[in-house]
Amino acid sequence: MMTKVLITGGCGFIGSNLVEFLLQNTDWQINILDNLSDSTLEDVQNLEGFTERITFFNGDIRNKEDVLKAVDGCDYVVNLAAQVGVIPSVENPLLDADININGLITVLTACVEKKIKKAIHASSAAPLGDQEMPMHEKKVPQPLSPYGASKLAGEAYCSAFAASYGINTVALRFSNVYGPKSYQKGSVIPLFIRQILNGETCTIFGDGKQTRDLLYVTDVCNGIYLALTTDLKNKFELIQLATGKETSMNELFAVMKQEFEKHGKSVADAKYASARPGEIIRNYADITKAKTLLNYVPQVDLKQGIANTISWFLSHK
Repeated sequence: MMTKVLITGGCGFIGSNLVEFLLQNTDWQINILDNLSDSTLEDVQNLEGFTERITFFNGDIRNKEDVLKAVDGCDYVVNLAAQVGVIPSVENPLLDADININGLITVLTACVEKKIKKAIHASSAAPLGDQEMPMHEKKVPQPLSPYGASKLAGEAYCSAFAASYGINTVALRFSNVYGPKSYQKGSVIPLFIRQILNGETCTIFGDGKQTRDLLYVTDVCNGIYLALTTDLKNKFELIQLATGKETSMNELFAVMKQEFEKHGKSVADAKYASARPGEIIRNYADITKAKTLLNYVPQVDLKQGIANTISWFLSHK
C-alpha cells in the first residue's frame, strides 16, 4: 500500500517546502488542505510530480467536513495550518484561538475517526516566553502573547489526544525558520531581503547583539519526516527542532550583505533604531532530544541557507 500524508497549510511557507521535500525524498501520495487565506496554490502547482502525486482540497481546518474529506485514506497528518503572528494574536485573541486551538482539535478528532497512524503538530518557541537560554523541552512555559498561549494549548491537546484516544502525536517546536518561498513572511530574513532588493536601508533594532536560532527550512522538513517515520516509544512527544547555534542580528546582516554583493548588488550599511519593547534578547535551543530520539542533525549552515534563500528571491522577483 502506498503511504499517504495530509499536510494542512500545505501551500504556506513551510508547507510548500515540505511538499517539495516529500516529492523528492519519498514516493508518498500527498493531500493538501489549505484555505489559501495567505498563500497561493502556485508554489506547489509548479512542483514536479504535482499532477500525479498531489491532491488539493480547498478548505479550513475548523470545518469538520473539509478535514474528514482531506484526511480520508491517509496514514499520517502534519498540521501546519495556523494563525502565525504574535501581533495579530494580540489584536484578535479569539480568532487566534479559534484557528490554532479549535482548528487543531478538529484535525485531531478526524485523525482519531480515520485511525491515522501519527499526527505531527507544528509549534514554536512562543509557549516558552522569555527564558534563560538555551530553550529545551523541560522548561516551564510562560507565553507572552495569545499566539504563544494557543500554541501551548496545541501541545497540550496533542498530549491529551494521545492519552485519551491512543493516537500517536508529536508536537514539534520550530525555532526561527527561513528559506525559499518565504516571500509572504514578515520575519527578519525575508524582510531584509525585500528591503535590499528595493534599495532601502535595513533597520536593526537595539545594538544588533540580540540572537536567534535560525533554522533552514529543509532541516525543518527533514525533522518532520523523521518525526513521522521514527518509531517512538511514547504516544506523545514534544521535541524542539533548531540548530542549537545562536546568530546575532549583526552577524546575520553581515552574511546577507556579503551574499548580495556576490550577486553584484551593493548594500547600504544597516541603520540602528531603539530596541523594541518586549523583544527577547537571546534565543537558541538545546536539540539533544531531537538528536537522541530522531537522529536529527541540521545539515544547512547559515551561509549556505542564506545563499539559497537569496538565490530563490532573485529568481522570483
